[in-house]
Amino acid sequence: MFSEKNEFRILSYPSLIILGLLTIFPIIFLFVLSFTSWSILIPDSFQFTFNNYFERMINDSKFIHTIKITFYYIIVNTFFQMVIGFAIAFLLFRFTKLKFLRPIIIIPMLVPPAVVGLMWKMMFIPNLGGIDYYLGLLNIPAIDWLSNPTTALIAVTIASVWEWTPFVIIVILAGLDSLPKSPLESAVIDGANTFHIIFYIIIPLLKPIILVVILLRIIESLAILPVVFMMTGGGPAIATEAINLYAFRVGLEYLDIGYASSILVAFIFILLIFTTPIILSSLKKDTK
Repeated sequence: MFSEKNEFRILSYPSLIILGLLTIFPIIFLFVLSFTSWSILIPDSFQFTFNNYFERMINDSKFIHTIKITFYYIIVNTFFQMVIGFAIAFLLFRFTKLKFLRPIIIIPMLVPPAVVGLMWKMMFIPNLGGIDYYLGLLNIPAIDWLSNPTTALIAVTIASVWEWTPFVIIVILAGLDSLPKSPLESAVIDGANTFHIIFYIIIPLLKPIILVVILLRIIESLAILPVVFMMTGGGPAIATEAINLYAFRVGLEYLDIGYASSILVAFIFILLIFTTPIILSSLKKDTK
């Protein structure tokens, strides 16, 4: 007779094996390929080498640029999504008459990313898109958003914030609804203003949830490839090209599999740089 604990372990083995085959094995295979010079266009090019990391990356100006753009997407997109999402969630929590807006808010999340990119590309068409129309009402001249490196980055950020801020709103709003009422009521009775309630009561109580949301948004902020691909194609030039889009081009357009693999390994390390401190902070809080 198996105990209930052993039965649970036995039943979990098939799913763990499948999970390992679908995740761990591809990562190991990617890591191995990153140390090769394999190019489909060059016969007999499968040789192990360290040049991808110690020579090609260091001297590749495009790679260095995509690293900068990747950091921009992680920091700027996540920041605006968190700030705007928290503000809207608090307003919906504070004003119960706005409850009818809750189902409407999730609509941007339901739109496929490629469609989001195409839709916002149309919105940013000079003189014809909706953005320039509303700017014209303010007597602001039309802007060729997607042809200028700076405005193209801003346009992609706007599209990303529009698409994923609802996720932040939903999670933060669920956390606000689950907060105990007594600390909030006591703060109001003691004369605390909205600023004090948010920064000294709500945010400390929601810290575990906020950390999880930030973690997920950092990871998902790099899954912006479909939006960028549809809006700008990484342009103008490579102004909006993140590291994953660059790896896509190197691997599937230039067919340089070895170097593309090393770029993706660098992509994983960038994710670890940003996510590891958040995970460790959450684990420390759980152990206290």
